[in-house]
Amino acid sequence: MKRSILLAFIFVFLFTLEANAASNKVRLGVMKFLGRAEGVSDEQAAAVGDVFARMLTSSKTISVIERDQLDAIASEHKLALSGVVTDDTAVQIGKIAGCQYMLLGAVTNLAKNQSSTNVWMFGTSKNTAIATIDVRVVDVETSEVKLSLSESGSSSQKGTVFNFYGMTNEKLQLEGMEAGAIADAASRLGLKVREALTGEYAQVIEAGSKEVTLSIGATSGAQIGKFFRVYVDGAEIFDSNGNSLGHKMNDIAAVKIVDVQHDFSLAEAIDKTTGNISLIHKGDKIYPITPEELHSLVKRKVFPKSRVKQTARDPELENFLKGTRKK
Repeated sequence: MKRSILLAFIFVFLFTLEANAASNKVRLGVMKFLGRAEGVSDEQAAAVGDVFARMLTSSKTISVIERDQLDAIASEHKLALSGVVTDDTAVQIGKIAGCQYMLLGAVTNLAKNQSSTNVWMFGTSKNTAIATIDVRVVDVETSEVKLSLSESGSSSQKGTVFNFYGMTNEKLQLEGMEAGAIADAASRLGLKVREALTGEYAQVIEAGSKEVTLSIGATSGAQIGKFFRVYVDGAEIFDSNGNSLGHKMNDIAAVKIVDVQHDFSLAEAIDKTTGNISLIHKGDKIYPITPEELHSLVKRKVFPKSRVKQTARDPELENFLKGTRKK
């Protein structure tokens, strides 16, 4: 009898913890993405929105309400979702769905570029796809736009096979390069949205002298061969009105992913020009970069020979982040 009561108490306790964790998550509704780029259909843009939503589902601090659920709510309450959805309509749907924020997005650019290099009798060519995604996040309570972000991603000819958390080239109806560029842009934007709304950022979760473990995996768009910039926050930048615009990046090193798991990935040093991997610490921030961006960083010689100093965080933010980190 006592054993049954104890088991029942443990079950209720664990259920309460899970419920509290869920209630502490930011509820974000992701509306159907629009196609505003030449050659991008509404169906393709909607699939891109699904990719973005799936990327955000890996967050520990965001609860994503996807477009299928929102479409059902809109239909039930006779709210029109055909064509361009206004912020007001999104807010109405968000209130019914119990969302704190609504995210609206669009694919604004999708193009392929070809560059060639000729040296005497020999020549090389490189095909690259570029994708740009714009998103804005609307506060359901105030109807104000909380975030307005735009990010571009790229993928070279080598990236012909694409699989992003169950989304494939066929579902996106795009070639490998284009799908890879979409995934790159979605991953970058997702990381920015997560940090802006909740303070949760992609980071190094284990650091060694030859290998580091990153907090992003297949569900966050990590892919073998992708490069990441490892850094800590530097000086805070303010505009003329005293509003914070963010922090400078104090670079530490750059790494390349060599193994991808569901929720994490392993990365190694690239070469001597991209910093000393032994300088990387647990908790350092990470951000995806293209080969071109990496080349620019190396050219500018930004990677230090000794550990850079971390700028002190705001105490309230630090306490919030401690509460969101899994113990």
